[in-house]
Amino acid sequence: MTVDVDSWSSLLSFYSVNHIRDVKEESVGVEEGLEKLLKIFDSHEIKATFFVPAKVCLDHSAVVNEARRSGHEIACHGLSHDKREFLGELEDQKQKIREATRIILESTGVRPVGFRAPVLRMSHLTLTALATLHYVYDSSVVPAFVPRYYGNVSAPMKPYRPCFQSLERKGRCRILELPVSVNPIVRLPLSAAWMRNLGSSWVRAGINLNFSLGNPILFYIHPRDVVDMPRREGVPWHVYRNTGDRAIKMLDEIIGHAKKLRAKFVTAVDFAKMYGLGE
Repeated sequence: MTVDVDSWSSLLSFYSVNHIRDVKEESVGVEEGLEKLLKIFDSHEIKATFFVPAKVCLDHSAVVNEARRSGHEIACHGLSHDKREFLGELEDQKQKIREATRIILESTGVRPVGFRAPVLRMSHLTLTALATLHYVYDSSVVPAFVPRYYGNVSAPMKPYRPCFQSLERKGRCRILELPVSVNPIVRLPLSAAWMRNLGSSWVRAGINLNFSLGNPILFYIHPRDVVDMPRREGVPWHVYRNTGDRAIKMLDEIIGHAKKLRAKFVTAVDFAKMYGLGE
């Protein structure tokens, strides 16, 4: 179970919606959503990984540290969650990861070892940057293709060590890739956005299919998925569909279904260790 803790402001930026990026915009949905997610994780006695942009960590250090104290993993989600943040030159990427790492360490007392690129977009150079800065796993690859959003359709669906020249090919990179889970037949993600729009049955079916193939599940959700967000022109309808308490109910159903199948919930770093981290 993973949580991408990016802000409402970064979502508006992704859709090129004019807005003033200030503390008020950055705060919409973050703390309320995180509190709801922490509550449901606690009720099910499961641990999750929170991928936090450094600037969000600064603005919301209290609730991020609440997650840390509850035994959840804090990982890096970039510096400012810009959609092109990790598509540039190597040295630029290294500088951003280095700065994000410093901020998260100073805010939480924990040096992150896991990374997920903003909006799941990065280049093969990001692997080199992460390896140079002593990260141990990445979770940015989605073995699907969703136009205008993300996708690495030919990537493996199980954890793998990628090639330095391609995110989609196995190789000898010491960074372990933990791909976001997809339906192995339709190849669309099992994330909260798809859960909200296709129903919890979509994710439950995907869990069943992946487990039958021996594939682990890596699911992700945002704090904004579980709160009622303000309506803004330019933000697509599917961002709002079944948010708030309906999303919480679906998430509860999915966790309950996985537990009935005797699934073991672990943090991403523990998940990585199961696949030979550090060998």
